[in-house]
Amino acid sequence: MKKAVITGDIIQSTKMKSNERKMLIDEVDAALKLLSKDYNMQYELYRGDSFQCLLPHPENALRVALLIKTFIKHLNPSEAFELKSKENPLKNQSMIYPVWMFDTRIAIGIGEGEEEIESLGKANGEAFLFSGRTLDNLKGSKQSIGIATDDNYQLELETECNLLDSIIARNSALQCEVIYLKLLGYTEIQIAKRLNIAQSAVNQRSNNGSWNAIHTMVLRYETIYQELES
Repeated sequence: MKKAVITGDIIQSTKMKSNERKMLIDEVDAALKLLSKDYNMQYELYRGDSFQCLLPHPENALRVALLIKTFIKHLNPSEAFELKSKENPLKNQSMIYPVWMFDTRIAIGIGEGEEEIESLGKANGEAFLFSGRTLDNLKGSKQSIGIATDDNYQLELETECNLLDSIIARNSALQCEVIYLKLLGYTEIQIAKRLNIAQSAVNQRSNNGSWNAIHTMVLRYETIYQELES
């Protein structure tokens, strides 16, 4: 039976201070715990800056991968600190983080999987191999989202991931926050209330973050694997 495996690591985590890295991993752990309930997902954190997720339904993998990526990017505090520093150039200068903080490389593998898995770290099914090798390949490139499958959609999905990567790479933390909530299914009115901002601001961040393009590609991916499973 086909399964999906997501393998990821935090980009440039070695440049973070230990307290920054711990804060980020704690946030990621909490987010993965919530996603595990919604998607019947197993996950493990390992090596202090890496994670792996197993999804029984491959059609959920791209949405979950993008939820993880946009969640991590939305934690980037640089914009808030930059706004403060403009208001008072002498304040918080030491707290302005570089633009790369925080982000993740993330690889999806889709293939046959073991029926019962106690530990993700000990699993070696096809989906795990695809995901691990794809992550290794990403480390040698500028791309941060990749996919490998055992079906005829590999080329299409590679193109899809390239496009998604180029879109999300240029999105700000504020745009990623809105995209994350939209991927969870929140409406713009609900997001505005949640973030305590105007709906017009939500709409602007959504448009500037190319939500329509992201949503279209996620729906296409989901359609492919829903049809393959039926």
